[in-house]
Amino acid sequence: MTIVRALYSRFEHIVHELSKFGTVGAIALVVNMGVFNVLLIALKDKQLVATVLSTVVATFVAYLGNRHWTYKDRDKIDRHREMIFFFLINGVAAVIEVVFVFITKYGLGHDGTIAVNIAKYCFGLPLGMLFRLYCYRTFVFPEAPKEADVIVPASAHAPLFPDATPAAVHTAHGRPQPVAETASR
Repeated sequence: MTIVRALYSRFEHIVHELSKFGTVGAIALVVNMGVFNVLLIALKDKQLVATVLSTVVATFVAYLGNRHWTYKDRDKIDRHREMIFFFLINGVAAVIEVVFVFITKYGLGHDGTIAVNIAKYCFGLPLGMLFRLYCYRTFVFPEAPKEADVIVPASAHAPLFPDATPAAVHTAHGRPQPVAETASR
């Protein structure tokens, strides 16, 4: 049991992130499926339009969930830039989904509701999800750099010669002693 506990403590932050990402994704999936299937009924023979519109609606739901819950503690880059990256990445993921629906409808000749749902949700969506997860973590909601990763010039910490005698350091006897050059302080 200690191995499991050690693994969990080592990867706890990833487990929490993936569970939040998965929950937001599940909610967006329900929205996506609902909108998609309603549009399939309302817009006969417009499977590609239904795919794009349902993905756009689900993308807004996913953005709100990921920004305000999954990645709320991440460094916030410029909000406009963040949104542009988010919707650009989701646009690419939507193209991945549309490609599978397109292949099913025009390449394989299956345009029934079940065939289109299988193409979209069994093939397109999982590949799009993996693409989204990687890109969200890397580009949209990046982690703030750790203090050890931040390079701070030496002059930002303290003056190089604190006692105003640049070439010497005073000893207890009051006589200046030469300063030895070192690589670190």
